[in-house]
Amino acid sequence: MNRRRFLKTTAAATAAGLVPGFVRELGAATPIRVGLMLPFSKVMASLGDSTASGVMFGYKELGAEIEGRPVQIIREDDAADPSLGLSKVRKLVEKDNVDVVIGTVSSGVAAAIRNYMHESKRLWLNPIATNDALAEKECSKYHFRFSASAGQISAPLGAWGKAKLGDRAYVIASNYVYGQQTSAHFKKTFTAAGGQIVGEAYPPLGTNNFAPYFQPLRDSKATMAFVNFVGSDAVAFVKQYAEFGLKSVKPIGPVNLVSEDVLPAQGDAAVGFYSISYYTPSYDIPRNRWYAKAYREFSQGKEPDHFNSAGFDVMQALYGALKSTKGDASNKDKLIQWIETAKLDSPRGPLRFDPKNHNPILDQHIRIVEANPVRSTVVDVLKDVTHPEGGCTL
Repeated sequence: MNRRRFLKTTAAATAAGLVPGFVRELGAATPIRVGLMLPFSKVMASLGDSTASGVMFGYKELGAEIEGRPVQIIREDDAADPSLGLSKVRKLVEKDNVDVVIGTVSSGVAAAIRNYMHESKRLWLNPIATNDALAEKECSKYHFRFSASAGQISAPLGAWGKAKLGDRAYVIASNYVYGQQTSAHFKKTFTAAGGQIVGEAYPPLGTNNFAPYFQPLRDSKATMAFVNFVGSDAVAFVKQYAEFGLKSVKPIGPVNLVSEDVLPAQGDAAVGFYSISYYTPSYDIPRNRWYAKAYREFSQGKEPDHFNSAGFDVMQALYGALKSTKGDASNKDKLIQWIETAKLDSPRGPLRFDPKNHNPILDQHIRIVEANPVRSTVVDVLKDVTHPEGGCTL
């Protein structure tokens, strides 16, 4: 199979949500086995699909082999279920004998697999899961995060929101690890800046009717609302928030609230929503101009977002580290050392890792959704954002 046909087939397979099986046949050398564990079903399916697409874009761009060894990607669906995720990652390590695990999206799954990944001494490249514990008491030398901790995508919004959107905030977020952690960080920094929390609500993950939560929010006389929902929950919340005429209470939250994977379904209802993100498709820097164009071509017109850009950065780090060992995936210390000191040329802007906890150090964009076309544009950039106080030391 020639390279042109290989790349064309890879892109087509990825767009269909498949991992090309022919990577196993690229040569006689022992493959480098990469486990890709993401939620491909249930409420976070769109998030997993987009992250996987970024991984496969990186695979296409960086090549099907490293130092003569074919790269074999083995895909598993954790469905954002912690017990299922632990079972699937055990299968990847013990049955498939993967050299590295890329995963996951869910903070709950990340917590469930942390001890097993640390004890198995497998390199764990975490594209999305924000669980604070991975930068604190449960950090691991084998783990690197490529998105941000819950603290990095919520704590900065407290002072910024108080200064820009008012001093009375209502908090509403999904009742699971991610929603709880981000809400706690926002409340801490918002009140420290002199703001007042005037109400809270925590609907269960998978809520599709938010009407019961809106009257208490309206009655609170809040000037702004910290909001955190993901996937189909985010679509439902944003559309219903607009239908109830609540946008005078300025909404702000982590990127997933109005991320590019859900924005088409939200449409004009999302206009005026603020968010924080490490990646914005319209961000005008050379690396992102290349990435946005190339990714749209690869994905047959789909919009780049923070999920697939993180997936691409995972592959940049993985390939760079493996090239430093000449394809030796067993040399964990050298792989870790390379990533610890790397300065990745990311579509988001500069990306490096904190050596004390392997959390990213990165710029964060404050964005607002605008109309015609409906998209997020950057209104402020917070430089070199690190995990808040309380991080661990490896």
